[in-house]
Amino acid sequence: MHKEWLMVMNRRFLKIRYKDCLQWILWISLFQGAISSYLGFNQVNYICDFLLILLLITRLSSEKLHCVKIKRQTEYIPIFYFAIIAIIGWMFNPVPIAMAIWATRNYGRFFLYFIFCAILLDAEDVDKMEDTVVRVFPVHMVLIAFQYIVEGLNQDRLSGIFGNAAGGNGGLMIYLSIMLCVIMARYEYKKLSLLKFILYLLLILVNAALSELKFLFIVAVILLVWYLLMSKRKGQGMIMAMAFIMLFYISVQILYSVFPEYANFLNIDNILDQVSTQEVYASQFDVGRTSVFPKLSPIITSWAGKDALWIGIGLGNADYSSAMSFLNSAFFKAHEYIHYTWLSLGYLFVETGYLGTIAYTSFFVVAEVSAITKYQKKTTYRNLLGTFFPLVCLILLVYNSTLRSNYAYMIFAVLAWNIVGSQSKIIK
Repeated sequence: MHKEWLMVMNRRFLKIRYKDCLQWILWISLFQGAISSYLGFNQVNYICDFLLILLLITRLSSEKLHCVKIKRQTEYIPIFYFAIIAIIGWMFNPVPIAMAIWATRNYGRFFLYFIFCAILLDAEDVDKMEDTVVRVFPVHMVLIAFQYIVEGLNQDRLSGIFGNAAGGNGGLMIYLSIMLCVIMARYEYKKLSLLKFILYLLLILVNAALSELKFLFIVAVILLVWYLLMSKRKGQGMIMAMAFIMLFYISVQILYSVFPEYANFLNIDNILDQVSTQEVYASQFDVGRTSVFPKLSPIITSWAGKDALWIGIGLGNADYSSAMSFLNSAFFKAHEYIHYTWLSLGYLFVETGYLGTIAYTSFFVVAEVSAITKYQKKTTYRNLLGTFFPLVCLILLVYNSTLRSNYAYMIFAVLAWNIVGSQSKIIK
């Protein structure tokens, strides 16, 4: 009897440890920028790799592979196809082992984290994760105020919990986008009053204005339109929309006041020009958000032949590492100047071609279609929230390279929430 009790307690302890690893990874992705900037621990992001590897080893050694129910979730199918295309790319374009491992890590860690969240977490865990994201927001805003008033920071160095160094705005973009999704869904299901919604929205948009997150304003408009399409409370939705438009206008004026050079950024003509432009960022050679395919196609063809347009030049053959120079590929050394590494889509197309890009993008498309289907069958809070996140990911794909950064753990965590909620109801 005593031995059986110990075995039960051991299983419970291991289960908690599995979940703790997932929670710790989320916490690190939220605070790694501040830890790096204010504590000097610049390599804190690699702790996530260690935790994920530890989780993978302990999970496989104790539960066996058959417990990973891949076939039950359509969201896993694009991951499988992406892996197959990567392997085919390696067959035709050999990659040094070290660089292949590095590239696999850069993509695989997020898919693995997503699968673990979907398998190991339950509805209560998801609620805790969401509460964590929301409760961190006041801390973030206090740090934003400190950085802006005391440290005198703005633009991409004003990132709150994501630090005060350039580059933190990638994590900030993901976080504020998640917060926008959460407050809209909470308002729809009366988990948030109109007054609190207005306060959250005002702080989010003002933060975006001061941090020069111009693209977040476009994301906010897209999410508002999506909310109005999905909302079942049309009257309340219109009230929220009016408050949204008013706060949006105020925040835009703050953006224009702080950064006069962007006075016409949200002008329709300027937006259309930004969408159609082929030469952006630092020089005329840069790969723009809407020019990935036309600008990179001739470069890929000259590097590895026409067939590489379909399967890429090999996963890892266009990669690099700022910390480990031996992982800098020949392609990167030759074409770093076009800044294809500034976009997740740029990486994808060069290394995996059209097929890999389609497979990777399909992961978010399938997640979106699945979420919409679940919401139509049962209009719950969790299902509504699930329709927002894949849409954000599709936008981030052409925004910058944050889907490859450690901050992406946040977005892959929230993508699993809808799956966990649905599985929990089936179990019950």
